[in-house]
Amino acid sequence: MGKPEIPERDPRSHWDAIYSNAEPSRLSWHQQFPIESLDLIEASCVDAGAPIIDVGGGASSLADCLLHRGYGNITVLDCSEVALDQARQRLGSMAEEIRWLTGDVRNFRTGEKFMLWHDRALFHFMVDASDRRKYLETLDACLDAEGHVVLGAFALCGPGTCSGLEVMRYDESLISELFAPRFRIVSTMFSRHETPSGQPQDFMFFYMQRVKE
Repeated sequence: MGKPEIPERDPRSHWDAIYSNAEPSRLSWHQQFPIESLDLIEASCVDAGAPIIDVGGGASSLADCLLHRGYGNITVLDCSEVALDQARQRLGSMAEEIRWLTGDVRNFRTGEKFMLWHDRALFHFMVDASDRRKYLETLDACLDAEGHVVLGAFALCGPGTCSGLEVMRYDESLISELFAPRFRIVSTMFSRHETPSGQPQDFMFFYMQRVKE
């Protein structure tokens, strides 16, 4: 008799529960002002009207900040409808200026090509090699041929778990190995994030560009 199959973890129910049980401002990854992401997005010099996607954006304030800085073609993707509802409620009428999509990044596809892909604290949950491969396949399929990537993940000295899940931790060499040869790292940034409870979390941010064929 063969080994029984283990059902795949349902990320939507997990994250719906996380967002339902706490105010977004009390969650460990909350940033009132996501300065690292904004600095790297501005460093990319993408046009204000260029399509930008925030994968795993949840209830993040990044979309708000991008709107206030004049960016006008923003998509937020998250597997949790609860998180997206919280973001829409916070933004009020401004939420109509953003495209909200519920889905799993591992099998997400769209006819639109994005000029900039932003991810703070989603990729490090891809602990299985198959999940990382699917993530990279989505990135490759959805990013413009001249596109940019801003990725934030736990640093090697960062936490080993988050929200009850294991995570991967990264430095420049590990990210370069995973994303090459399709993407090259342009710059990196270390950041120490303080959670609402006062605990430090060490992040690395990577600004990458697609390598032209």
